[in-house]
Amino acid sequence: MAPPSIPTPYAEAHASPSGPGDARPTAYQMIKDNGLLGKMTDKTFLVTGGTDGLGLETVRTLAKTGARVFFTARSGEKAKKIVDSLVAEGKTDGDLKGTRIEWVQIDNMSLKSVKAGAEDFLRRSDRLNVLVANAGALPRLSFLAHFYLFQLLRPLLLKSSTRSFKSRVVTVASTAHAFSTVQLGNYGQESKVKSGYDKICELDVDFNPIIAYGQSKTANIWMANEIERRYGAEGLHGLSIHPGGIVTAGYANMDPMVQPIFEPLFSTEAFQKVFKSLSQGAATQVLAAVGKDYEGKGGLYMEDCGVSRPIPEDEMVGTYGYRSWAFNPDGEKRLWADSLKMVGLDADE
Repeated sequence: MAPPSIPTPYAEAHASPSGPGDARPTAYQMIKDNGLLGKMTDKTFLVTGGTDGLGLETVRTLAKTGARVFFTARSGEKAKKIVDSLVAEGKTDGDLKGTRIEWVQIDNMSLKSVKAGAEDFLRRSDRLNVLVANAGALPRLSFLAHFYLFQLLRPLLLKSSTRSFKSRVVTVASTAHAFSTVQLGNYGQESKVKSGYDKICELDVDFNPIIAYGQSKTANIWMANEIERRYGAEGLHGLSIHPGGIVTAGYANMDPMVQPIFEPLFSTEAFQKVFKSLSQGAATQVLAAVGKDYEGKGGLYMEDCGVSRPIPEDEMVGTYGYRSWAFNPDGEKRLWADSLKMVGLDADE
């Protein structure tokens, strides 16, 4: 699939990274460059997992557009502190002054919680222009939670789409999708699998967490692609993104089984240079959510504030690009149908 012709004004800034806080753009720059500071007061956004890391930075930045911003959280106590903290920031940061930030309780480990949270959101808002599927959990449950949440909010996303701003769903994937395609029909590794990629993924265990993580990220890409295929013509678009290398809670809570594999890799000078700050990491998902160049577009895998490129099959996985299996129409349709069954919904039209 050849990516469409979309301006990439940030390519040069990403050409020679030198570590977090370098010249690469931030999430705030995406809002500013698109002329959106305080300009989206009629829009509503929902960001999952908004209490820390990339999610919190995304909430903070999107709030500066003037939009009504909801975020999901497992802990009500933590969520309230986040809201209070952002309101306090608004007293010194003029771009956050008067922001409208609210939270919804959702635990991605529980589909029952997802349903309750979606119902709460629908009671409180009659509009949803952008859903950012950012939160993490166990790989399979994280994907299913977001898939289920999307299904519950889909009618409102479609209803909220306008001629000037089409609704969007942004799924946060990763370069780790290169570790595995989706193991169709074998999602929980009931049968032992190999990634077919390289030895870094090969562990002599019944359940391989590297493959599980890789397929969950591929699934996120497939979800966005299938949203685009099914609903793009109705004004609802799907985009997937890789934020880049950021030290978040996911790294801190890395599976002990894979720590000996990845920690030496992440500590190399090359990796240290490509790591980003949180604000730099949130830039691509903020751009996907509101960027004017992406209006009415979807089915794209983005990173470094632009559309990504394919990785040649003979090239080792690095920090940029997508594998051939990131775009698989037949697989995407199969995953969609299977996911509907797994979350207890009827097949859609």
